[in-house]
Amino acid sequence: MEGGSLNGKNLYFRHKNIKMPRSFLLFPLLIFSLSSTAFGQLLISGTITDKQSGEPLAGVNIKVKDRMIGTVSDTQGAFRLETDLAPPLVLQISMIGYQTQYITVETSISDLKIAMAEQVYLGQEIVVSASRVEENVLQAGVSVEKMDIREVNSTAAPNFYDALANLKGVDMNTHSLLFKFPNARGFNGEANFRFNQLVDGIDNAPPGLSFAAGNIFGISQLDVESVEMIIGASSALYGPGGMNGTMLITSKNPFDYPGLTASVQTAMMNVGSPLNGPTPMVDANLRYARSFHNKFAFKIVAGYLQAKDWAATDYRNRLAMDDPNTDPYYNPGYDGVNVYGDDVIVPVNLQDYASDIADGVARTQGLVPGTPAYDAEVQRVIGLIPDQLITRTGYKEGDIYDYDTYNLKGRATLNYRINNDLELELLGGYARGSSIYTAQNRFALKDFEAYMGKLELRNPHYFVRLWTVKENAGKTYDMGGTMLKFNEMWKSSEDWYSDFIQSFVQNYIYPGGKPLDLSYYFARVAADNRLPDGLIQNPALPARPLPGTPEFDSIWQPLISTPVNEGGGLVIDHSSMVHAEGMYDFSYLFTATKLQVGLSHRIYRLNTNGTIFFDKPGEPIIQNQFGAYVQLIQPFFNERLNVTFSGRYDKNQYFDGRFTPRMSLVLALNKDKTHNLRASTQTAFRFPATSDQWTNLALGQMDINGRQFSFQVIGGNRVVQEAYGLLDQPVFALSGNNPFTGVPESEPYQLPVFRPETVTALEIGYKGLFLSKMLYFDTYFFHNTYNNFHAKQALVQNPGTNNESRYITTVSSANPVATYGWAVGLDLMLPGGYIVRSNLVNNTIDVGQNNAAGFQARFNTPPYKLNIGLRNYHLLNNVGFSIDWRWQEAFNWESDFGRARIAAYNTLDAQVSIKLPALSSVVKVGGANLLNNYYATGLGNAWIGGLYYVSVTFDEFLN
Repeated sequence: MEGGSLNGKNLYFRHKNIKMPRSFLLFPLLIFSLSSTAFGQLLISGTITDKQSGEPLAGVNIKVKDRMIGTVSDTQGAFRLETDLAPPLVLQISMIGYQTQYITVETSISDLKIAMAEQVYLGQEIVVSASRVEENVLQAGVSVEKMDIREVNSTAAPNFYDALANLKGVDMNTHSLLFKFPNARGFNGEANFRFNQLVDGIDNAPPGLSFAAGNIFGISQLDVESVEMIIGASSALYGPGGMNGTMLITSKNPFDYPGLTASVQTAMMNVGSPLNGPTPMVDANLRYARSFHNKFAFKIVAGYLQAKDWAATDYRNRLAMDDPNTDPYYNPGYDGVNVYGDDVIVPVNLQDYASDIADGVARTQGLVPGTPAYDAEVQRVIGLIPDQLITRTGYKEGDIYDYDTYNLKGRATLNYRINNDLELELLGGYARGSSIYTAQNRFALKDFEAYMGKLELRNPHYFVRLWTVKENAGKTYDMGGTMLKFNEMWKSSEDWYSDFIQSFVQNYIYPGGKPLDLSYYFARVAADNRLPDGLIQNPALPARPLPGTPEFDSIWQPLISTPVNEGGGLVIDHSSMVHAEGMYDFSYLFTATKLQVGLSHRIYRLNTNGTIFFDKPGEPIIQNQFGAYVQLIQPFFNERLNVTFSGRYDKNQYFDGRFTPRMSLVLALNKDKTHNLRASTQTAFRFPATSDQWTNLALGQMDINGRQFSFQVIGGNRVVQEAYGLLDQPVFALSGNNPFTGVPESEPYQLPVFRPETVTALEIGYKGLFLSKMLYFDTYFFHNTYNNFHAKQALVQNPGTNNESRYITTVSSANPVATYGWAVGLDLMLPGGYIVRSNLVNNTIDVGQNNAAGFQARFNTPPYKLNIGLRNYHLLNNVGFSIDWRWQEAFNWESDFGRARIAAYNTLDAQVSIKLPALSSVVKVGGANLLNNYYATGLGNAWIGGLYYVSVTFDEFLN
């Protein structure tokens, strides 16, 4: 170890002598008081060129191995590094796409010439996500996928986030253009609670949502250094939530990536859409970074996207998905998927009113009850009444939502290298946007905002990090729920159904009546007082308002501006969270053993003014969460066998503590470690999401056939359930999937203890290189067993009385659920620089004993997925291309929004990029879903069509 008062060893002992302050914020300030005894300055300068062309290489990283100090080459390939470290030094010369070099320097040198050769082998990526230490991807103990800068820049998808769908084992659930999220190994849905997404260590999930809303609050593509994704259980190292996977997005450090980068992408989308027609999209991004004397650096990143979103145009009948009749005028029970206000909340069936209708018809003819003529007429009429559900007339999503979407986001960092081993970073970020997503209804995110800040101190052996995230729901509103209230405001359901039934009887029941379908038609026209073409039937009576008219807006705008708990649809959310964590790597104290220890503390502050959660105005819910982990990696047999032991303990103030262990083995089958077997077993878990714990939505008084009851959607947290008496008063489970029409069971329902959800994950795999390292083969098999599986349960309290109340709450299932599957990946490098990437993935579920009526596993993933890609970064001089084809099988969808069969689909993405060295720019022309075959990834989501783009990227350090 080098001498000096600030080497790793002496710094460690200095820390021991410092009395630790209570606040994490004060800790970095103490570092500035540490003195330094410097050696004489060592000056190293030279030039870096491409070995084949001899051209200078800009942006190459030159670092002192295992230290923080380093620099980059300029546009002429020149670099200059000054340090007071004692020689000899080992310089690490690295750049994506080139073989990393290590050069030992004994003294100052001013004409060091380095020629870098392109990386021509596969399987050489370095990952850190698998074990929190740098390791070759071939030797990772778990399944991990990576996108580096070259992949990010050359993807055929419009952006790196969309390209995640090409990674092995990854599902992409797309709600709309901006609201999308990746997942792995099943249980896709309206949320993504079982998958962690971290950006520079910050949880990208707003506390109110409890899951990452795609990249809306993430980072610009210009600032992405790498994306690593653990496929499978990962909470032992990354905390609660990583049951199915964890994604780590790392941004570019301003010391390593200085200069100006800017891009503009223009695109055409919605080609052939039945609503919007061809519409433009613009996505502009800017990144500027600069460092000063390798001591101070800053970075500013900003991006803005604007477009007309993909439209949700699924007009199938939710009550009969295979029924081709989607015309509400001739299908009186129509409940369209992307049609709102026609939802079957209070079911009305004509047959339920048969006796009343028959009595009225007989009396209008002067017939006296009890006479044979009366009885005969009643029986005749009852025999004519069909068993037919009636729904109100709804509004299509495209008629009430403008699909205007935008995303503004920016980040700024200040970095200071205190000495050769310490770097302090201060980060501030802001994001704002409008989008739309599917939950139990479709929600319009209008001017949603997120603020974030981070203070981090890092050393090659440790880091201390404090960050915070705060959200503001802006003008977000519940589109489906609001439309139900809209219909009640222009005309109550009592009056609407009365007019419908009266018209139906007049047109169908009396002698000389019209055919059944025409009777349905005239009944809806009478109830709406408006013809299908918009003309009012009777100007003296209220008529169904038409979208876009002042009459419509006079009801709609006040509703979406009024909070949910005050009778409107507006969602208020000012929730926030603060997180402090640290990790120390003791590996430098050992020859081969690696040992890391970390801890974290998170505080949630849930503040919705009582509109969504069980908080009250001015009284937010405060929730504390603590975690600690340790990991030991021990090599055996000359490092041919690596054994990893990890263990993590987490405690939430409302739940018992959880210990999650992990063990993995990696066995190198040959001396070069190019063929490796791996096996792992681990337990992952998640505390219930904030929405599953604290939801408190009153849907008001319901009326079914004259019987009224209150209806509430509440969380599973004991505090909430106690407040509604669910734990000390008898409650009864409701049969079926519809809590409004469900029949109470005869025996009381015993609410299970609400616990964190856990999964025991087993995996075996193999990675190897063949054909002189030109063929990379990766395969695995996994088996997951989920316990305390979180599910929805419909309950009734005081059934059949004037105090009847019905609920939907979240419970922990008593029976386990198992999933299993496998994947195979083949990457092949061909002569001429062509690279073929392919993978085939299988996912299967076994619900076990969970066969009760109404149970929904919500696996929501296709049994088989296939990806095939072809790319060449240097097809011709300064010309490259990439092509990606993706296919997935049809599968069953289950969610609060409904059940359906999601059709199989395939997409083709392609791009050609042209480098313009004289302008330091790259022009890229391409398209996603080139064949424009519209598809949806989930029920209620937008239908995704082709997106055809041209982008221009300026990079000051472009090679």
